[in-house]
Amino acid sequence: MPAISFLNRTPAGLERLHKYNLPAAEVERLKTYIRRASDRELFKANPLQLAQSLGWETPHTLDVLTLAAAEDLLRLEWETFCPGCSGGLQHSHTLGEIQTHQACACGWQGEIVLDQAVAVQASLDEHVRRLRPEKDDPQFRQEVDTRLGRLMAINLINRPLFREMLGEQTLPENQSLGVEHLAIFFSDLKGSTALYQRLSDATAYQLVREHFNVIFAAVEKHGGSAVKTIGDGVMGTFGNNAAALRGIVDSFHGMQDLNQRAGLQGEDRLSLKMGLHAGPCIVVTLNHRLDYFGSTVNIASRLSHLAEGGDLLFSQSVLEDAGVQAEMSSLGKAEQLHTTLRGVLQPVQVYRLVMEQA
Repeated sequence: MPAISFLNRTPAGLERLHKYNLPAAEVERLKTYIRRASDRELFKANPLQLAQSLGWETPHTLDVLTLAAAEDLLRLEWETFCPGCSGGLQHSHTLGEIQTHQACACGWQGEIVLDQAVAVQASLDEHVRRLRPEKDDPQFRQEVDTRLGRLMAINLINRPLFREMLGEQTLPENQSLGVEHLAIFFSDLKGSTALYQRLSDATAYQLVREHFNVIFAAVEKHGGSAVKTIGDGVMGTFGNNAAALRGIVDSFHGMQDLNQRAGLQGEDRLSLKMGLHAGPCIVVTLNHRLDYFGSTVNIASRLSHLAEGGDLLFSQSVLEDAGVQAEMSSLGKAEQLHTTLRGVLQPVQVYRLVMEQA
């Protein structure tokens, strides 16, 4: 007699995704895919394959997977692999289980970094659709990874929705994980203290809140993440230098629109001071949220403090990126500054890009 439970391909529970205002057509597309896909396609699945099969952009696919994980419809899992031979090293159900230092039989050993040696996988929960025992097919997964590449963990961690919905995916207080390259920005609102004095507290606060929304929208549009607010400023990250530059430029444009909508003129105009630096950093848990620390973070903060208002200061590490150099021709000329950064021992070449009249 056939194992009827294994033949049941009708996905259950996906209706819960409607409460997140996902279009009904997208939920139905996901149902259809889960119903028709083979078992091996739904176990330790590469999100890049899911995006391709569903016909969605990768960032949107990651957001849908995040919502599905929040509803226990699937499990997000983490696979560390050897940077030398690409062989698997460890399979973890949470970030906190990842061992920071690992060794491979090929002879490689070293620190595990989130953008080079940790990949994201997604497994369908058995309550959604029962999978056969032979669902685990390492050869199939290797073929998919070879064809599409692995999705690095930093791409998911940097999604604002992941940080909001899956805050439990944090690290123990004494643990950190490295990132080889991340573009980090800080923003500050010029003259915000005086703004509260010139306007009523309620009016000034509302403008500050609207300016946060401008930055959040611009950052998310270009694939970045607003990590936290600090007073009247924002700290955020991008996995790509050119995307960071585009997001920041859009922030300045958004501020111009906000000033116009609010009828702000002269000293009342809101003006951003922004700093951008790229390089290695570490991911830690602070106040029950994933956060970033290291010299790259410190330098980005120093750059924002040096900005005068209505301008972006960025480092050579940003400018040397080929994608950024291609973007610069449409944004204006980078002006080299001769300055030093307080508390930074190594020399940092600094550039200014003026985006608006201060």
